[in-house]
Amino acid sequence: MKPFIRVIEVWVPDAAGQNLVFEDGLYGTLDTFAAASKRVTFAPGEGLPGRAWATGNPVVLHQFTHENFRRTEAAHQVGLTSAVAIPIFSGPKLLAVLVFLCGDIDQPSGAIEVWQDDGLSGLSMIDGYYGDLERFEWLSKRIKFPRGRGLPGQVWETLSPRIADMRDSNSFLRTEAAKQENINTVIALPVNANDNRDDIGSVVTFLSSRSTPIARRFEIWKADEASGYLIFNGAITQDQEQIDSVDETIRIARGYGAIGQSWEKCIPTIGSGNVHAFNAKANDKYESMLAIPVLHQQQMEYVVVLYI
Repeated sequence: MKPFIRVIEVWVPDAAGQNLVFEDGLYGTLDTFAAASKRVTFAPGEGLPGRAWATGNPVVLHQFTHENFRRTEAAHQVGLTSAVAIPIFSGPKLLAVLVFLCGDIDQPSGAIEVWQDDGLSGLSMIDGYYGDLERFEWLSKRIKFPRGRGLPGQVWETLSPRIADMRDSNSFLRTEAAKQENINTVIALPVNANDNRDDIGSVVTFLSSRSTPIARRFEIWKADEASGYLIFNGAITQDQEQIDSVDETIRIARGYGAIGQSWEKCIPTIGSGNVHAFNAKANDKYESMLAIPVLHQQQMEYVVVLYI
């Protein structure tokens, strides 16, 4: 089973707040690209992470050139061809930029989409990376989600991440098209703009297939400031295609493990090496995981977790 995402990177502002520096990453066997990446820094507007910082919005690159991606030669040498960068803001302050790198050479099935309010009829698909799903991409560019409709519209209305499987046609308006493309699990999360608006800047959706999964398991944890714990708020697994119910008895303390650290630091946090999900079966272990903080108006609200 080939991965949809081949590299994950976390970039954070330096002490002076003038450049982005490497914080952490998952590179698999791509050691040479990892070495090249750890030496690079990005000013606002420079390279992919710098563009996400400067624009305050997620950025998608469908192909690399020396003008839009500073590590183009190193990326092409290992078959990386496309990328998505997601900035994480607390009000006007940038906390981190999360970067996913993919490779069309492996013909992946799945998608990472960016939806934004068009000011007229709802959320429109601004951009996305779809691997080899050309027909699904064509459909997605022509659909809009009013507030509360479909998974992106529900995220827009509730300001909270949502998960769905393809058996639930009520939460995902493109269910039949997704089934035809072997997409079976979906998670959508709100992305703050670089201001203090009541609304959100974007909705990012991750559509995962059986053949090249984005993640083998997705989880949502809700921050409870009063208790100092993250409360388990639902999960969906690639194999079982089952959404687990909310369970307030499953908790993670602030700062505990990668998930708790993501809440404490308010930056994406990576865990690797025989990772076990809190409420999964004893034999359900994963090579690595990524915890993504979800903020609203400078307040930590959720942590979304991808088990790779």
